[in-house]
Amino acid sequence: MRVLVATGSWQSQDSPAGLDSAQVGAALARAWARLGDEAAVLPVAPAGQGFADCLNRLTGSRPLSPRWPDAGEDRWTASSAPLGELLRSALESWAPVRPPVLELASAPWRDGGHGMMDALGPMASRLSGMTLVTSVEEADRQLTGLRGLVSTEARSEGMDPARMLRLDQVLCDWAAELTGAPQAGTAPGSGAAGGVGMAVSALGGEVTTGSRFLLEAAAAEQSAATADLIVTGVRHLDAMSLTGEVISTVTGLAGRAGVPVIAMAATNEVSERELRASGLEAALALEPGTEPVGRSGAAAITDLAVPVARTWHW
Repeated sequence: MRVLVATGSWQSQDSPAGLDSAQVGAALARAWARLGDEAAVLPVAPAGQGFADCLNRLTGSRPLSPRWPDAGEDRWTASSAPLGELLRSALESWAPVRPPVLELASAPWRDGGHGMMDALGPMASRLSGMTLVTSVEEADRQLTGLRGLVSTEARSEGMDPARMLRLDQVLCDWAAELTGAPQAGTAPGSGAAGGVGMAVSALGGEVTTGSRFLLEAAAAEQSAATADLIVTGVRHLDAMSLTGEVISTVTGLAGRAGVPVIAMAATNEVSERELRASGLEAALALEPGTEPVGRSGAAAITDLAVPVARTWHW
């Protein structure tokens, strides 16, 4: 039997010392290995939540992962030029053998990447094919229009409608200048990271999520096609994490491959009704209330997972 394990980490803001995705995956995989099954582990994580470490495990490389404080109300006048300067400095000090990966779960500007492109100048062409890795919400965000940044964010702030129209028009004009297509800002992902997504797309790059990028980098579609079972999970399984990035990405993978998928977690609050709608065959808590940490915690996960592995073994 072949088992593919692609699970999120068992870390949280309250428990940063928990096990990362690869450690949890390896611990679960050992439960099936004890039964003589073949088990492969693919680490997965959202942007800003362990993605860089997962990518390093898979490829030996790391993304560019800049962090900036929230600009608050100033985000409507803030510039993405600092990002362009960082990218320019990186290009001057190192010549990437492949298009770079930029990890930005969020950004403190809303300028459509205008400042970034100005700061890069002619060097922007060297970023052709760059990938922007961001959150699920950001990867679907539009830059302009009714679902654009101004319409969705400024409206909730109670911004004056006249100013909203001016800001959106500025972004539409920038989209036309950058791409030659005024409607470019309405494409999903164009509003990612304050509009950096549109600049990345204009450079021939891609906007995606951390989990999706990692599974593609690991050729997960091919692995899933030969698997008999896929195992996913998170530290705490509830209605929010059930539809979150890790589990929804893995269940999508399993669905395309026609392979059953189960979720394993330290704790589980998902009802049978929610489970049926998610694409999971089962959701199993190893031991309610546990927070395994370190080598002893990984061993405990394996021991607790063995009875589950026996049930899901053929």
